[in-house]
Amino acid sequence: MSTENRFFHLAPEISSLIADHLPLHATPSTLLSLALTSRNISDAILPMIHTRLVLKNETEAICVLQKIADDPSFGRGVRELHVLSSLSVEIRKQKPSKDVIRRIEDVILKGHLPLIHTLGIHLTKGWFYDDDNKFKPIKGFGQLSKKFWVKLREKCPRLRTLAMKGFADDLRKSWMGKSGFLEVSGITNLTVHTLALKQSACSKLLNHLPSLAPRLHTLNLKPNPETPTSLASILKLDFPCLRSLSLVSFKDVDSELTIPFFLRHPSVEYLNIASDSLSYRSWFISEIPGDILPNLHYLTVNYKDALKFAPILRQLISLSIHNSVNLQIPYLLREILPDGVPNLKSLVIGQTPETPCMKQKSNRSHRWYEAKDGTFQQGDRDKAHKTVFDGFMHSIVRAAPNLEEIAFYCQFSLLDCLSKMTEDLNGFPNLKRLYYSGPLHSSIEMVPNEELDMFAKEATALVRAVPSLDSVTHAGISYLPYLTARTKRGEDGEVVGVDVGKGYGMVVGFDEEAFPWAPEDP
Repeated sequence: MSTENRFFHLAPEISSLIADHLPLHATPSTLLSLALTSRNISDAILPMIHTRLVLKNETEAICVLQKIADDPSFGRGVRELHVLSSLSVEIRKQKPSKDVIRRIEDVILKGHLPLIHTLGIHLTKGWFYDDDNKFKPIKGFGQLSKKFWVKLREKCPRLRTLAMKGFADDLRKSWMGKSGFLEVSGITNLTVHTLALKQSACSKLLNHLPSLAPRLHTLNLKPNPETPTSLASILKLDFPCLRSLSLVSFKDVDSELTIPFFLRHPSVEYLNIASDSLSYRSWFISEIPGDILPNLHYLTVNYKDALKFAPILRQLISLSIHNSVNLQIPYLLREILPDGVPNLKSLVIGQTPETPCMKQKSNRSHRWYEAKDGTFQQGDRDKAHKTVFDGFMHSIVRAAPNLEEIAFYCQFSLLDCLSKMTEDLNGFPNLKRLYYSGPLHSSIEMVPNEELDMFAKEATALVRAVPSLDSVTHAGISYLPYLTARTKRGEDGEVVGVDVGKGYGMVVGFDEEAFPWAPEDP
């Protein structure tokens, strides 16, 4: 029996199970490609495409939401709804406004999505900006109404996953604290990233967590409260089912509570406790025990906490380190961990320039470097400033030879500079994806044509020099999507050029993300 026939004769529930195990961000394109292979497979696959809706822009979202409004039977087949959207000035100025938020409210309140178990709304940064100098806030814009939150559980009784990113509270009169936004019951996977959150609303969110804790699998919070918020109330809780934990932008960390908390949560597989705050405090007083977090595979931390995780770094598949200076990351992966991290498939290198204050407090890791012959050396303190282009990458190749993706977020990580390290990049035989922080732009549309042409030219040169690469992504864009060059190959697999278009972020560890990000900003 041919492969096609074997697939076609699978029971419908088995085909559906296969689709459910695809990475979320790749599900629509993968199923569509599969459906195009034959009429028989198309009949089996096409209905599955509409069960997990991943809508990547405002135009696409408005079109699909209108279809749900016009045809409720279509909505009854939807199990997951993920929307990435701006709230454009053009849509906002319509009378009455029919932006994405209003349309989502409308189809849910009318009962057109009765079987969804997942709702994700990701507003792109900048939606609240307007080039019109006469811009005045419109009451309720960018807000889901109190009625919506009151009715959500009734209209969507199966809802278990809720992801809200990019919303902004009114710091004068909090709508989030009063609407019920932060108090939906029965959720097992909760993500809340806000651009601003009134302190009273943040407290309400934290006070709601004990009711969710017994069944919570994912807790992902980046509230950006108006004042520093203590994590103590979270670290005192027990989450017996917890697999993924992200607590970002909390500044008041009680390091006495962190080790006991993680000892009580051995099931955690993904952990993000990084911070972009200059006043960041370490989560740990000392190095963690070697038997803690036995299931941890994906870790995002600041450098000072990465050191504390040294006893368990070898078990990781993905590691993102932020706020390092000079060659601290090679120091960690080569001297602190002599055997390296051979299981690592994904690495984010976040490097900040060394300040005069850092020089005064510098220690061995600030001046350390590895010579080409593999010997470890100490540089002069006044001449120790090193970037990823200064004797850096050969240490990474030796420590993590099996990388499939790598990201550079540091000063001068321009694409033409990265092209100078092709010899080292070719030391990663499995390297498929490269990300870097190029010139900052608010969106792809704001990238000048001459810069697009230069990006295409330099990306082409890079993938020809490093033929294992499938894509190069410029993540110096304020919000999704990013600018990506995808490798084009001839029939013999030889690189013939690149296609430049929209892309997204890191793949390893983000199977359940509809819109993967490249975490320059943790």
